[in-house]
Amino acid sequence: MLDNDTLNREYNQLVKDFRALEDEVRRIRRTLEIKEIELKAVLAQSHEISNTDALTFLPNRRKIIVDLQEEVIRAARYNTPLSISMVDIDHFKQVNDTYGHAAGDEALRTIAARLREQIRHPDTIGRYGGEEFLIVLPNSELNAAQEQASRLCNHIRNLQVEAAKQKLISMTVSIGVAQYKNGQEDWEQFLHRADIAMYAAKNGGRNGWKATEE
Repeated sequence: MLDNDTLNREYNQLVKDFRALEDEVRRIRRTLEIKEIELKAVLAQSHEISNTDALTFLPNRRKIIVDLQEEVIRAARYNTPLSISMVDIDHFKQVNDTYGHAAGDEALRTIAARLREQIRHPDTIGRYGGEEFLIVLPNSELNAAQEQASRLCNHIRNLQVEAAKQKLISMTVSIGVAQYKNGQEDWEQFLHRADIAMYAAKNGGRNGWKATEE
């Protein structure tokens, strides 16, 4: 039979071991919490990268289309206005051919930044492809989108982009504007009408905008 001193020593050792285990569990838990935070940060960064255009740092085509689809669903559900603008840089191929692709890339970055600065906060803009950008304007009727398009055209035509050998070049954009027809079209038809309006602006002399209600 164990005496009291031996029992006390064993008890104290068990308490010490238990507290050491508690400390180890807390350490492991803190490590796991830190790793979880790091994992979430990496996943968030990966998600952002996968949705961002590497050249302009705007939402890429996939992301801006998802934004458009979500806004079409919202507009249809709540019967709220929704407009879009398709923006195309005029004579962009000529810039590449004359000054090189580095100058063309700089022009894309500069114009993308200026367009983003000039739109209101609820609106989103993304690089749709090549030298085209798509602007989604929630809760905006056609008149508001036209006013924005006019303002963007004026702003870009007064902008000078640095090309090769510190040469400054002037550029313009053509914009097509459309308002969503609730219950009459899907997002692709909606986008197609804006695209048609943009080509009408280009065929009309460029450096301007056209709107369609058809």
